[in-house]
Amino acid sequence: MLRHTRYDVDLDAVAHNFRRVREIVGSEADSAAPKAAVVLKADAYGLGAVPVARVLLREGADMLAVACLPEAVQLRRAFPDAPILVMGHTPDEYFPEAVRERVTCTIFDYAQAEALSTEAARAGVTAVAHVKVDTGMNRLGLKPELFEPGTGAGSAAGLLARMACLPSLALEGVFTHLALNDEASDAAQFATFMRLLDGAAALGVRFAIRHVCDSIGLMKYPEYRLDMVRPGAVMYGVTPLDTPLTASADIRTPFRLSTRISRIRPMAAGEGVGYDYTFRAPPGGTLLATLPVGYADGYKRCLSNVASVLVRGRRAPVVGLVCMDQCTVDVGGVPGVREGDEVVLLGGDRSDRPGEGIPVLEMAGWAKTNRNDVICSIGRRVPRVYLEGGRPAVESDFVLGGTV
Repeated sequence: MLRHTRYDVDLDAVAHNFRRVREIVGSEADSAAPKAAVVLKADAYGLGAVPVARVLLREGADMLAVACLPEAVQLRRAFPDAPILVMGHTPDEYFPEAVRERVTCTIFDYAQAEALSTEAARAGVTAVAHVKVDTGMNRLGLKPELFEPGTGAGSAAGLLARMACLPSLALEGVFTHLALNDEASDAAQFATFMRLLDGAAALGVRFAIRHVCDSIGLMKYPEYRLDMVRPGAVMYGVTPLDTPLTASADIRTPFRLSTRISRIRPMAAGEGVGYDYTFRAPPGGTLLATLPVGYADGYKRCLSNVASVLVRGRRAPVVGLVCMDQCTVDVGGVPGVREGDEVVLLGGDRSDRPGEGIPVLEMAGWAKTNRNDVICSIGRRVPRVYLEGGRPAVESDFVLGGTV
């Protein structure tokens, strides 16, 4: 590692959070408990898909779920035998790679199903697929309202029956995704989903794995958990805010973005800093610290003159515009501050030690976005340091070409 800016990922905390999800939805030993497809899209929300997946598989995850085929191939190379589901769209021309890599694709119309069936037959194997049902998100999926009602040939259930008859294709699962607008609309989506499955069952089509709930859904709607849940953000410390289980969930923050002060200099009253001089030193002047981190590292430009960081246990405001590679903070109120001091930018917070870190919820408020966006934005040039047992186990530096 050749820079002071780093992103620590506590793999023990990730494992703890997954165990808590298991406890919430039912013991792994309970045959009625739903399976868990751990969501590792966007490089495990920026934490690192392969090291995180390794820990979660060890903890008993049943399936790995990603957004696109390249993410699935990355995991397949690391985990030859793990079930891997691509939840997003896989274009037909990439079905040969999906079949070769034994990846479970998501499909939502007959043409896709036929193309995947044809490719699997050509390869002499059976392709596994999950069907996406659009119950209200209006993104991807088979939308029941666009078909005839009932179970006739022109119905959505009839389409599922035709897809299920294709050779070399196994429809293992079916799923939908809640918009989480309000409880009434969530209930309407779930009812639409179950009506379709009832219609399919009347035609002899039954799915081994029915799944609806993401991190919020699994904590908010026990009755919607069905055969599998899809925990994602909750494993990475992003706890749903408005569920009955939130307060007792004991979800830990597994990440900590930090750097060190590269320069401290006094600022005279009225002096400006950075582009456009959006901040000028107050009467009496102050001390300005330069940090070697900027928006190219995921420390967003919208945090300029809004956010604060933690230095020697005290908050210090970000002043001036956040630049691509650097930003500046006012450390005039931090006694004893010096060059080389560690600065916490994000995470590192603990419920039993208030004020120790910078909660992601607070960062999201400053940036006027959601917490997932914050953690997914940490740049790849920031080295990841993976901790186990409180000690660094592996360092991963994308710029230097992998683990070091």
